[in-house]
Amino acid sequence: MKDKLREINSIKGVWGYFLCDNTGKILEREMPIVFMKHLGMIGKEVTQVVGLLESLRKSPENLDLLFEDGRVMIRSLKKFILVVFCDPNVDIPMLRLKTNVVISEVNGDSKMQELLQKGEWRRRRLLQKEHLCQEYREILNQLVPEDVKPDTSA
Repeated sequence: MKDKLREINSIKGVWGYFLCDNTGKILEREMPIVFMKHLGMIGKEVTQVVGLLESLRKSPENLDLLFEDGRVMIRSLKKFILVVFCDPNVDIPMLRLKTNVVISEVNGDSKMQELLQKGEWRRRRLLQKEHLCQEYREILNQLVPEDVKPDTSA
């Protein structure tokens, strides 16, 4: 699996990637040193954004954030999230192809699946309203009417 992950970084324009469980815990990474200090926080933030989208009953499987000087591709699956930082002009079809291969590898790796399963209860806790940062709580309150809010108490 690590070899498949490294293939992502071999694509021209890719700066780095990380794979986290659905609590934001970083499991694998290859990132420039400038990102390393904030990687744990980024993993948690991405997890909470994906959780908010799920709360709104949106399918956050593929998120592509395009900025003037960069792009962040987020592949969110039930038990893990793959985040790739790259140049805005990266070869998207090639990047999608490589990320699909990684996703298949992770899904087929029994040790990885066991590791990912352990984080499931922590994810539910992370996404409970009282654990969300203030900004996310306000967004959730504004976007989801009280009578259709998901039950996140588990």
